[in-house]
Amino acid sequence: MASYPNFGDELIARRWLEHLARHRPEDEVWLDCRHPGTANALFGGIHPHLRVTDAVFRTVEDSLRGSRRSVEDIVTGLGTPLFDAPLLALREAQSLHLLGGGFLNAVWPENDLLVDVLRAASRISGAPLIATGQGLAPFGPETLQGFDHVSVRDAPSAQRLGIAQGVDDAYLVDALPVPDRSAPTELVLCVQSDAIDDGAFERLLGHVRRTVEHSGIPRERIRYVEALPGGDYAGYDRLRDLVADDGFIPFTRFWRGEFAPAAHQIWLSTRFHHHLIASLHGARGIALSAKAGYYDIKHGSLADGGSGWSIQDGSGGAPDLRALPEPRSAAAGVRMKVDEARLLYGDDGA
Repeated sequence: MASYPNFGDELIARRWLEHLARHRPEDEVWLDCRHPGTANALFGGIHPHLRVTDAVFRTVEDSLRGSRRSVEDIVTGLGTPLFDAPLLALREAQSLHLLGGGFLNAVWPENDLLVDVLRAASRISGAPLIATGQGLAPFGPETLQGFDHVSVRDAPSAQRLGIAQGVDDAYLVDALPVPDRSAPTELVLCVQSDAIDDGAFERLLGHVRRTVEHSGIPRERIRYVEALPGGDYAGYDRLRDLVADDGFIPFTRFWRGEFAPAAHQIWLSTRFHHHLIASLHGARGIALSAKAGYYDIKHGSLADGGSGWSIQDGSGGAPDLRALPEPRSAAAGVRMKVDEARLLYGDDGA
């Protein structure tokens, strides 16, 4: 689902492109996404043979709101004719890989059509179907039947499919960060306003405000990091009086590495991939659950894996941030994801 942009989806795509650049640099890699222009700006230069298209997403859009043909008919029969050329490229792919994330579920049922497009292309080409790091809760009808390889990132999804639990695709890194807690403690905030339960935004804003005020951390060491442009700015706008004058970190600055997660930080964030990347770097934190049955499961998978983060829905009192435990090493999760990537794509071109 890369290219919206949303930090987690972009991070997953970047992880796979970086891995393929290290191990399959001569291969031609096609990234199919909703906004190819944005994706080209975000990912350009990562892989030497990256090409960006929107064939899958245009097929779904045409089926839902254009010709009303089934996605299977569009992929098989062509005749669009505006995007037959990228559809032909899709039908010639040697493998079809559905990158990880939490977009195949009952919250967004239209996304199941993305899977149907890949199945239709695979029936033509014989290309193996791959899905990695999926989170399927709350469950819809899609179970990835017919895929040659499937991994999931949380226990409920694993139980649903009857397979072992894996980890999120963002653990696909070539080296573990080394925690450094020598700098003064910083507090990093993010409260999203999209894809949340009724009343959650106000409740979580109040909880964050009470927590910050109780913490005693001075304003000049408080940051607000945006994962979804616009959707996360609303939270900053309500909390800006708590944040350093130069403390708002928009998505683009975060993406470009102008602000980095680090072990001396404490995070309070609703965003799953904030939780993942910050804890991977050794940061302590509180995961704010904004949607029951969705975000609590996502955050729970990281807490169960050793992030050490508390999961809170904003209904309790202000916690003592000094009591938050440090994350355990993420080495096992990284090793699991790297092993999976090598299984799928070999090692150093093998």
